[in-house]
Amino acid sequence: MVGGAEGQWVSDRDLVDAVLRDLTESAQRWEALVEEAETVTYSVDMGDIRAVANSDGKLIDLTLHPAVTTDYSHTELAERLNVAFAALRDEVQQDYHHRYGGELS
Repeated sequence: MVGGAEGQWVSDRDLVDAVLRDLTESAQRWEALVEEAETVTYSVDMGDIRAVANSDGKLIDLTLHPAVTTDYSHTELAERLNVAFAALRDEVQQDYHHRYGGELS
């Protein structure tokens, strides 16, 4: 098969090997990007509540100060948690804007 640089002969086997090599290199680059993304976390520390989420948006740590469970009513606790989650969401949006541009919603 003619298709190499300067019209050189390239065998089908060489062509398949080149494609497989390109695919392997692409897969390795993709795996490196995924591995890097898995290490990214976002956190908010409000003193009485500390929340950490990963880049997929999964809550991976939530720490409540003992006073939270005794001093807050259910409604107050829900409001504090919503504030913490909103702060996490804002941090993620800021990071996304910083990395990829675009407007914040």
